[in-house]
Amino acid sequence: MSVSRRDGDLIMGLINIILFLAFQRSNGPMDARHVDVIAQMPQNIRAALSKFDLDSWVVVYAVCPVCHCTYKPRYDEGSTYPIYNEFCTNRPEPESDICGESLLCCIDDDNGHHVMKPIKLFIYHDFHDYLASLLSRADLEEAMDKSWDELMRTRDDPIPEYVEDVWEAEFLRTFEGPSLGTIFIDRQGEGRYGFTLNINFGCEHVGRLLLVDLYRWHVLIYPPSTTQLNHYAKPVIDALVESWDNGVWYSHTSLHPHGKTTHSAVIAAVMDLPAASQLTGHSNHFYCSACQCFHRSTMGRTDHTQWVMHDVAKMRRNAERWLHTSTSKEREDIFKQHGTHWSEFWRLQYWDPTRQLVVDAMHCILEGLAQQHFRFVLSLTSSSAANEPLPQKAFSHNFTKIEHNGEFPNNMTLKEVKQVDAIHGLLTMSLEGVGDNGHVVDQESFTESLLSLTRRLSSKNLWEWAIALHGRVLVHLVVKNLVVIRV
Repeated sequence: MSVSRRDGDLIMGLINIILFLAFQRSNGPMDARHVDVIAQMPQNIRAALSKFDLDSWVVVYAVCPVCHCTYKPRYDEGSTYPIYNEFCTNRPEPESDICGESLLCCIDDDNGHHVMKPIKLFIYHDFHDYLASLLSRADLEEAMDKSWDELMRTRDDPIPEYVEDVWEAEFLRTFEGPSLGTIFIDRQGEGRYGFTLNINFGCEHVGRLLLVDLYRWHVLIYPPSTTQLNHYAKPVIDALVESWDNGVWYSHTSLHPHGKTTHSAVIAAVMDLPAASQLTGHSNHFYCSACQCFHRSTMGRTDHTQWVMHDVAKMRRNAERWLHTSTSKEREDIFKQHGTHWSEFWRLQYWDPTRQLVVDAMHCILEGLAQQHFRFVLSLTSSSAANEPLPQKAFSHNFTKIEHNGEFPNNMTLKEVKQVDAIHGLLTMSLEGVGDNGHVVDQESFTESLLSLTRRLSSKNLWEWAIALHGRVLVHLVVKNLVVIRV
């Protein structure tokens, strides 16, 4: 019905009221059958979705309050009650002891029973379930499959000089598939789906990780802004590794009632610089993910022919070295020297930050380059906006400037010198009602301004005019081809 969830809740509530009033009998209470119907009626949309099991599948992880290590629940056979570790077993540093922080606290449930619940939660929206929701819609499945088929058909066409759509990019045409010697867009009857991973560290100590397909947005997790982000990224990377290495079989989709195998991949990671540094394991000093430009001293370089590209294989080896070191000092040395630490992204066989880590348009262009241009190049700041704009001259002329110090020419007095300066100012003063193109846009303002200028010029004496205009007593002065002042 295209109504919001809030309006849906109102409709559900009204249906409950109508049924309740309809079942009531004037001579007594409702019978047991009607009472049972009322009891089974959902009170709101959320309750209705829950009854039909239409909500997305989420996994509630327990999170260590100290080191942020995440723990997936386990279940006893036949039980739906989650069981978690009681204490954190993570070693935050190679040489450190086990964290040992308590993960659970005791609370009372709705029935008054004491139960153990995680102190800190991380709710992960299952990736495979999300993709299943897309494949349950015929329009989305058809659009997704057709996109890859069309790209496969036109892969040998010339790449446009200006790429306006992700499907025109060269990367998708050459991205290798999970099978050796194949390209990803060659579906071979499977489902091949590409996603972008969007991360934004807009607030201190708070980040947001989104997994986005090429067709619509979907929020997955909300992690902190430290290197402990790997703990939060691990569940979705686990799913992507499984989908790439083995494929995922969906027993039924909207267009394939007998099932379909799918392979999914992260095509691009779109992040601001702090997020890119944390999640992709890159140092801020090695600020570019594509080339080896290092430190702030190299920022602004335009000699692009001299830029040296990163060796992705070397980056991966250094990240793995960082992971398997035995001390924090070794990790620190590797990070300082090579600008790389371990990231869950390196578990993806195809991960290449030099090609897949792309510019975040909002932070880099709008809040970065555009802001730099307007604030510092054009000086359009809040303080400049509060100042009165300087009047624009009607035209410029290199009048002879009479210095106010020393002897004046032609035995002029100081008063006459000031009057000459005033004449110069009047002659270059713009008129009201004139547009930037030199045409009159407001006749009334223009006429009034012209009369005022004529009166002010007429008040100057002939001798001062002669000095102001280099000794020419009779001149025709044209102001923007609009007015002739006769002296």
